[in-house]
Parts: sequence; structure tokens; C-alpha cells
Amino acid sequence: EVFRLVVRTVAHSNLIFCFVICRAMCGRGASTFSADRFRRAGGPDARGRRLDKLRTRYNLGPQGWAAVVRTRRGGGGGEGTGGGGEGGEVEASCDDAKKNETTTHTSQTYREVVAMKWGLVPSFAKQKEDYDLFKGGASTFNARLEGLESSGLWRRLLEKQRCVVMFDGFYEWKTVGKNKVPMFIRNSDKFTGHAIPPVSGSSVKCTAADTNTDEIIPSKRISNTNILLPMEMSQVETTSQNDQAGPSHAPLLMAGLFDVWRQPATGLTGGTSEEADEPLESFTIVTMDSGGTQIFPVHDRSPLFLTPETAALWLDPSLTFKEVLPEVLRVAREHADTLLMYEVPTLVSNIRNDSPDCNIPKADYDAKQFNKGLGKFFTKKAAPAANSSAAKTSDNDGGGVKRKEAPSQNTPLAKVAKQDASGGAVVILDP
Repeated sequence: EVFRLVVRTVAHSNLIFCFVICRAMCGRGASTFSADRFRRAGGPDARGRRLDKLRTRYNLGPQGWAAVVRTRRGGGGGEGTGGGGEGGEVEASCDDAKKNETTTHTSQTYREVVAMKWGLVPSFAKQKEDYDLFKGGASTFNARLEGLESSGLWRRLLEKQRCVVMFDGFYEWKTVGKNKVPMFIRNSDKFTGHAIPPVSGSSVKCTAADTNTDEIIPSKRISNTNILLPMEMSQVETTSQNDQAGPSHAPLLMAGLFDVWRQPATGLTGGTSEEADEPLESFTIVTMDSGGTQIFPVHDRSPLFLTPETAALWLDPSLTFKEVLPEVLRVAREHADTLLMYEVPTLVSNIRNDSPDCNIPKADYDAKQFNKGLGKFFTKKAAPAANSSAAKTSDNDGGGVKRKEAPSQNTPLAKVAKQDASGGAVVILDP
């Protein structure tokens, strides 16, 4: 009886988890680019850190590791060096300097591509398990755009802890009758946005005298019709079509928020001091209403999509959330209609399946399975080369090929073997 109760409890928990994942937008994705490819997608000035945590995942869910881009300020910070302080707060590049009219402020601002865990654990959490969906914790892998400013969980992150999440693409399930049809959504092959434009200068200098709009950092000037960027995309390092470090299409960029949680110093039970000091960096994906886009028939929510240009705005700590949102949201809705979306095999519905077959078109997968099974019995084999003198006979009139007909059962065997008129070859037809 106890065993039955446990089985029912586990089954119920799995049903709840599956329901939450299916109803929430962007609860499953693919991440198969190499660590270096992700780093280069962050821009030519991007540095990598903790990218060894990334794994090739064709079916990535919450609590998995994904590549995230954020803006940092400070010296040092390559792979494994801490990047100017692990989990350190991202600071604005110019605003602090302008508070002091007599001081010239110099700082180094750069991008960092770091592996973070999907499912945000807030810094104030008593224990990280409280935000682990698999352990019955709160669901924080998505954050609704409409509630960011009203929620205490998200509001504190809007100004200095914005980030860009990079996937190959994401999965969503379309309701067709009583069935859930999995769809894969990614950038089209024609889209050329492979890298985010760089930060406006590795060393940013600004003074109180920067009142001339021509001297303000270009990314700080926003217009409803035009975005001024530090560099043209043609100048940005892009990925070669021959690069074998993952798919040839551009990574899908999505707006996110991140936070850093540290193990409380008191109440430790077991574990080493090194484990206690290791900060957990995690993120959430911001979602928007998908109404009016091609994604709406599949789901009423979608990630807040970014292009390389709007990603540069989203990552600019000198711009407030309210300053960047109108342009980011407008471009996100336009970009949603340029994405490639196609049906994939149902095996992706089980998060335990993590193979390349998860995100190939369903028609290709079905053909592949057919060729492995019944298809091999229907495969046409190449006919062996026949001797022309035995397979063909010349017509008495003018050299045409004379087709031999199989004799009936009543044909005497003596008539089956006969002399060929063209060259004396004997053709024997078995009755």
C-alpha cells in the first residue's frame, strides 16, 4: 500500500511538472554551439568564463546550463579569472562620473559570456532548493514582461542585471485536437546576425562636460526609427559558414535577467568551504504576449526576442529599462515573424531524450525511421549488367530489339530453346 502511494505521488508530481512546462513559454530549448562559438556571438570584445559547464544539449530544460551574455566593468577577467569579481554587480559606465563635475572617470566595460543555470535563484533565498522546479520549488525560468516592474522578485534586477540568453532555438507545443505537436523555432538561415556589436569602447571616458549630444556614447541615443550603434554589423566578427562548432544558423538571442546566490555562512551541514563560497549564477527568460505574430497560433506567449542591435541596447547599463523597452519590444515583435518554425518528432516531449533527432524536421525523421525499418525492404537494388548479345535480339526488319515473351505452360520444351535470328545465340526462357 505504501509502495502504491509513492508511485501515485511520483506520477502526480511528473504530471504537474509536465503541465507547468507545457503551459509556460520557452520551457525547453536546444544548446549545441561550441563554447567558443557562444563566446564570439557575444561580440569581438566578449570574454568567456565557466564555459566548461556547457554541454551539447538537444533537449535542454530548466536547471540546465546555458550561455548568457552580460556587461561587466573592471579589469582582468578572462576564462577562469573571475571577470572582475564573480557575480559582481554590473555598474553604469558614465552616470557615476557625471555626479562629480570635477572628476574624470575612467573604467573598462566589456562583455562576458558565462554559463548560468536556467531557473533564477534570487540572492535573498535561504536555500536554492526553494527555486528548484524539480523539487517542488517556485517556477522562475520565465518572467512575464508585463509584471517585471510590479514584482519585487524582478524589479530589483531591471537596471543592472539584464542579460542575453543564447540558444540554438526553443521548443513549443501546438495544440492540434487532443494532441500536442512539438515545434522548433530558431533563426532562419538567411538571418546574418551572428554576433552582438561590441561595447562602446573598451575604456569609456566621460566627464561632466559631456553635454554635446555628439559626444555621448552612441548607444545612448535612441530613436523610434533608428538605432545608433558603435559599429556597423559588417565590422563585427561573424561566424564562418564553414565553422563546424554547431549549426550554421545564427544563435537565437532572448532577453533575460540574472542573479547571484551565495550559500549562507551559517548553518552549513557538510560540504567544503570551497563549495560554500561558490556562487550560483542563474537566469530567467523574459516573455512577451505573442499576439499578432506567427507564434500566436502555437502559444500565446513567446520569449522577448533580441537582434544583435537590440541586444546591445538591452545590455547597456547606462540606459534604464524604460528607455530601452519600447525599441526592444517593437523589434522583438518584428523579428518573431522572421523566425523559422517547423514540426519536430514527438520524442522531444520526453526530457530524457537528448539526441540530434530532437530538432530535425519531422518529415526527415519519419523518412529516417522508415529507411531503418520497412523501407529497407522496398529499396530498389541496382540491376546487374546484362550481356547485350543475350538480353537483346535484333528484329528481322531493321535491327529493332525483339522482346521475348514467356511461354505458357502448354508450350513444349522443344520450342522453348530456339536459334536467335540475329547471331545464332540461344535464348532459353523458363516456363
